[in-house]
Amino acid sequence: MSGASVVHGMLRERGYRVGRQLGKGASGTVFLATTEKSGREVAIKVIAGGGEVRDAEHRRVLVANETTLSWKLFHPYLITVFETFADTEFDYVVMEYVGGGDLQPYTTPETLLPLAEVLEIARKCCIALGYASRCGVIHRDLKPANILRAGAGEIRISDFGGAIFRNLDKSAIANFGSPAFMSPEQIRGDNLDSKSDMFSFGVVLYQLLTGQLPFDAPDSQAVSFRILYDAARPVAELRPDLPPRLAAAVDRALAKLPSDRFPGWEAFGNALQPQAPADASASVAEADRENLRELGIALFDGLEPTELRAIAARYRPWSAGDVAVFQPGQSDIAFMIDGRVDISTRNGSFCASRGDIVWICGTQPQGALPGGFQPTPSARIGILSLLDLCENPALLGKLLPRLTALLGAQSKRAGGPETGDAGQLAKALVAARDQLVRVVSQLDESLRN
Repeated sequence: MSGASVVHGMLRERGYRVGRQLGKGASGTVFLATTEKSGREVAIKVIAGGGEVRDAEHRRVLVANETTLSWKLFHPYLITVFETFADTEFDYVVMEYVGGGDLQPYTTPETLLPLAEVLEIARKCCIALGYASRCGVIHRDLKPANILRAGAGEIRISDFGGAIFRNLDKSAIANFGSPAFMSPEQIRGDNLDSKSDMFSFGVVLYQLLTGQLPFDAPDSQAVSFRILYDAARPVAELRPDLPPRLAAAVDRALAKLPSDRFPGWEAFGNALQPQAPADASASVAEADRENLRELGIALFDGLEPTELRAIAARYRPWSAGDVAVFQPGQSDIAFMIDGRVDISTRNGSFCASRGDIVWICGTQPQGALPGGFQPTPSARIGILSLLDLCENPALLGKLLPRLTALLGAQSKRAGGPETGDAGQLAKALVAARDQLVRVVSQLDESLRN
């Protein structure tokens, strides 16, 4: 039996119908597939023991990273991994299918995207990579082929197989990455922080804006030499029509020394965005804010437009289905966007519908019995990480008291004691807040060192 037949047979047993090949790289081959039960489209990465990924340990780390980080990182601009599984010959990673392809086709002088769209892509990448950085995750392989286009200005960053956590992951694959996009410190094998990813993303932007690589050369060894010792040709020389501050921001991201780059992703994103046309980023952000406001979520009532935009940029929608797994972390808020969820607790049952808060701090809805979380097939839930909101203490401070009151009211709806449960929720939320502040402080300190 051929390798392809084995793969297709295994996936059929798991309930997937395999379609066309979407792409192939060093970490595996990606296929389009549909679920037998619902016909929903997904992308499935198949990682083989042979071929370009020869080392079994290499393969194990790739899949372990995809699995672990899919449960740690929840963000609207990061790819969603639904499940991973393995047989004796292959490992499989099932993820959301993004139909627009990746950014690689838009990296030649003849195929460049409009400036406004590049800036919107850059804004969202900086937000997502800032979130990953605060979670202690370093991607290590940012390139156009790993940024998927979900629509005009809409993106998903994919392929966290080579990522490391706060540079403490001793099982990480050494020298992982694509040579043309590696930072100088990555090439040298130094300890890495988020500024290594910043350099790589600077290379991505340089290519999206000019259609050229800043350190191009005939082979990977020559590319590495240029990254280590040669200055990139200034962006303005290749694109004199670009706003000077935008060109300067990309040049700064490509500085040889990490200390000469931006202090953080927010500063990088801010340096890029003022150069967009007046209505480009603002119109998209305003539409996101308005969509969130229209949900009628009591938790967000009366927030300032800038606060609603901050939330709209960070929550991740989840849809009920046979593939998607409800994957909140230990300190997340979940709220109903559409549909309904029936929740059973020790004290009774109730139905959560549009605008309701359904979950906080745990692995299932607060107080729910095992199996007591039953979404309808059409249910859509927004997941918002409290960890991601720690960068905005004022907003977090507004939301925590509201969460206490809303979850207390939810407990009362389910027939629970009004005061006792609310008091316990208040204590849990305060403890979560204090823990989150400590975690973020430790991550920031680690990144600075």
